[in-house]
Amino acid sequence: MESLAVASAVLEHLAQPRAQRRPVGDARQATIASTGAPSIHVRVLLTWISIFPLVTLGMSGMAFLGPITGAWPTWFRALLLTAIVVPTSAYFVVPRLMVLSMKWTRWRMRRRELSA
Repeated sequence: MESLAVASAVLEHLAQPRAQRRPVGDARQATIASTGAPSIHVRVLLTWISIFPLVTLGMSGMAFLGPITGAWPTWFRALLLTAIVVPTSAYFVVPRLMVLSMKWTRWRMRRRELSA
């Protein structure tokens, strides 16, 4: 009987909207809660904006190390470059760009509300 009560409490907790389940503790969560998730087009643009400079830096580094990496097969150089660029972009650059994008969206929404 107790396990049924626990399961019921868990289901009720999961059924609540996300904003009610957990208090908003930092600015990133507050920004996401107030603006919603960005569209797929914005996420693609932010991902491209983050990956392009990283790939450019990586290719410049490979060119600088030309005597060493020049003899490597192309697939191995691409593997090394993407092994550095993708995690750096996914864990460090894109999340920060998403927060900036959502802050900008929230600012635009406030500005629109004030002018209306």
